Amino acid sequence: MTALELCSKLNALWPELDMTRTVDRVIAGDPNQDVNGVAVCWMPYSSTLREAASLGVNTVVAHEPTFFDHWELKKEVQHPRFEVAKAEKEQLIAELGLTIIRCHDVWDAIPVVGMPFAWGEFLGLNRLLTSERYLNVYRVERQTALEFAKYFASRTRVAGQSCVEFYGDPDRIIESVGIGTGCCSEATRLYDLGADLAVSVDDIARAWIIGEYCQDTGNPMIVVNHGVSEDCGMNSLRDQVQQFLPNVPVYRIAQGASYREVIATGAEF
Repeated sequence: MTALELCSKLNALWPELDMTRTVDRVIAGDPNQDVNGVAVCWMPYSSTLREAASLGVNTVVAHEPTFFDHWELKKEVQHPRFEVAKAEKEQLIAELGLTIIRCHDVWDAIPVVGMPFAWGEFLGLNRLLTSERYLNVYRVERQTALEFAKYFASRTRVAGQSCVEFYGDPDRIIESVGIGTGCCSEATRLYDLGADLAVSVDDIARAWIIGEYCQDTGNPMIVVNHGVSEDCGMNSLRDQVQQFLPNVPVYRIAQGASYREVIATGAEF
């Protein structure tokens, strides 16, 4: 199977995919290269691509962009620094002999195994109340918002995020939690769907807008790192790719939090 054929099979999983607008395509490398192995990852950092090559594979299926912009194949010129970094990364990809496939829109929308279902499973949420594309609301035991936030942080710790941002009234009693898919996790929409507490990602939750709203109204909101919320979905994506390619190795490169936590030492300036 070629990389382009694998990409087409992934795209076909979601019949509503708009092929005129999707970012799900072969991003870099030879689309006609026969796939001898696949590494699945959330973010195709240069270090991740080197790790993939060290595994002996020639294909990477990534959820997020390779070249620093969601619409990464658009013709508009980016900031000069990004253009230089893009050229260097393109050279690296060529040297490693890799082909990069992006599977984003499909895996965000596909039910049961995609986002946010994988995110809910990771968090131990299993009593689904309401669901629409990209968003799920789950029933939880009656508790304070702060109690749930502490439980939430105990789950995200294993993915590299040991503490989370919390806004609103910590003593607010909650019985439902809303989660979303990456930047499609606006707290207001989750409240509209019936969530007592909303979980939003750091790439979309602005402290001076939704943070202020939550502080003023008491509506509880947890802000989590984007990578933590979506890396868990790469398990099911790896399984899907393996179904398409039963006779080649398919690896999942775990990443988790997209930043490093730095703990204060107590030193003063």
